[in-house]
Amino acid sequence: MKARSLILVGIFSFVGFVIASAPVATLWPRIASMQPALNLAGLSGSVFAGSASAVSVNGRTVARPLHWVFSPLALLAARLGFHVSGGVDGLSFDGKVARTIGGDIAISAMHGDGALKDLMTMVGSAFLPIDGDVALSIDSLRLVDRFPKQLAADLQVSKLRWTLTREPQLLGDFQVSVNTEADVIVARVVPTAGPLDVDGEIRVMADRHYEVDLKVKAKPGAAPAIQNLVRTLGQADTEGYFRIKTRAQL
Repeated sequence: MKARSLILVGIFSFVGFVIASAPVATLWPRIASMQPALNLAGLSGSVFAGSASAVSVNGRTVARPLHWVFSPLALLAARLGFHVSGGVDGLSFDGKVARTIGGDIAISAMHGDGALKDLMTMVGSAFLPIDGDVALSIDSLRLVDRFPKQLAADLQVSKLRWTLTREPQLLGDFQVSVNTEADVIVARVVPTAGPLDVDGEIRVMADRHYEVDLKVKAKPGAAPAIQNLVRTLGQADTEGYFRIKTRAQL
């Protein structure tokens, strides 16, 4: 490499180091206009290691607070990566987030837990009358234009409850395994404990449609309230299962 090229590399490296070391509270106002959907509040630290008291995207809070530490090894994969941790409304999370050269968001080794109702509130589905505890483990997630294109994850739902009755009805514990098959994200639901027998899957298509195809029935000995709740799903098939089947646009 010529001396001139080495000098240029050194200059750019120095400038990059100075910028990344500068207080993030000073840098953010200068670049906020480039990310109009993103809002950061209560900033402290630097790009290398810092925190925000609150983070929102398109007006929806996604972290309160958020802590980050720069991951230099991500540069080997041509990514700008960080180890992040924090919480939002009772949910906590810890894992890795990176941005690719093409602008995609890559999430890996992400773990989170908290109340199901808080998770549903964050994604805009708080109106559903269910609650419980959740533990989420994301092995890999790739977002393109804020839409998941690839996902491998496991979701544990425990003490799932139907809350539309005077006394909440315990529906049981469930495991949801999520993988990507031929560009389709497939979530398979399996009960691990409780009064319900559930089988089926939820599929998210690349064209942003999703399909739900589940079958549910009460196990022998289930409480009458649970049996009545299941019957509200419609007509049972020859095996006693009630089908939940729908297709819609995200």
